[in-house]
Amino acid sequence: MAVAIPTVKAAESIENDSDITNNLPTLQFESALTDEEKDLLVLRARSHAITVSACAQATYLAAVFNEIRQIRAELRHPKLKKSKLLQEATPRDPLLVGIIGCGKLGSQLANCLLTYADVRPEELKISSRRPETLGDLQDRGVRCFHDNARVASSVHLLFICVLPSQLQTVGDEIKGLIPSQCVVYSLVNAVPISRLKHLLGTTNILKPQFKWDLENGNLPWDYTLDINGAIETMSMMKKTCPLYQNKAGEFCYAIVYTEEKYAELLLYTIINFCTSLRLCRPEVLDILNAVVFGQTNGEDTPVVREKEITKKPADADNLFPRFDLTALAEGKLTTLGKKIIRDEAVRASFIKKYCGVIEQYLQWKRYHENLKTRGF
Repeated sequence: MAVAIPTVKAAESIENDSDITNNLPTLQFESALTDEEKDLLVLRARSHAITVSACAQATYLAAVFNEIRQIRAELRHPKLKKSKLLQEATPRDPLLVGIIGCGKLGSQLANCLLTYADVRPEELKISSRRPETLGDLQDRGVRCFHDNARVASSVHLLFICVLPSQLQTVGDEIKGLIPSQCVVYSLVNAVPISRLKHLLGTTNILKPQFKWDLENGNLPWDYTLDINGAIETMSMMKKTCPLYQNKAGEFCYAIVYTEEKYAELLLYTIINFCTSLRLCRPEVLDILNAVVFGQTNGEDTPVVREKEITKKPADADNLFPRFDLTALAEGKLTTLGKKIIRDEAVRASFIKKYCGVIEQYLQWKRYHENLKTRGF
């Protein structure tokens, strides 16, 4: 039975000032389409929204990981000099990132990581069947080659961006080589997380699930923007957040959305990452409340408390247990998950910090543009 697909009319799309075909209907892409083909334009916007959401969420996690590593470095190497002017900078403890598969999605993800997540070119490795096509990334200093095992065995955060048909081969090449502390972030469509666990031999896997409803096909989404342009548009960036809400505090569906449970999985992924850095429970709680929810040390009531994460007693090193992300993905909401989803103030704090990754970059960008206009 045929399914009715909402029509996306040209008049309902968001205008883009950089599009020279604005107000020239006969020159626009849609003018050459039949009425039946125009009914499929929603797929164009949906595909764009999925790519933007995938890149935005992955960039957020990488930025958080980088910030946590720097906090850990500062905790382990406290500054001894009292004068701020005399203090030496804390040595950088970089996040090492790998991407397996660098087609359209992989290359867009790489660009976002380098732009927004404080990942430097020398800290990014890419394995692609055709590394010779990645000249732009290589020119920036990114190491590009065809060796999946080499990438998987040497990074802290591994993105898998291959086609489903290629996953078995990739799994055969890297299974058993992924370090226990490495977080595997899968952007492979149509492969359940239980299958990923079997193929890759790890439970430290994060996989976003993008969904959509047919009735939301006409919601505004400017698919004429490139991926960076969409991410830097804060109204669009907010819609990529799994806890996106409107002004009334109610959950809002965008043209594409991620289930709210994904926010819970992000938190447990961050907890596992902190534990792999040998951060004790109080340190992890402080980092979660500050980095994820924007709380300062002076606030009396923390968002996240130890008993909401686990009731298991601490070990001799006072570390959290390692959580099975694949089991959490397939299970019911935890106490922590229920709290961040149902508490409106907590949701708002999460969204603010989520978007803050890009807002921080935009502030830096405006500052440097201002310097240029003043001749510096």
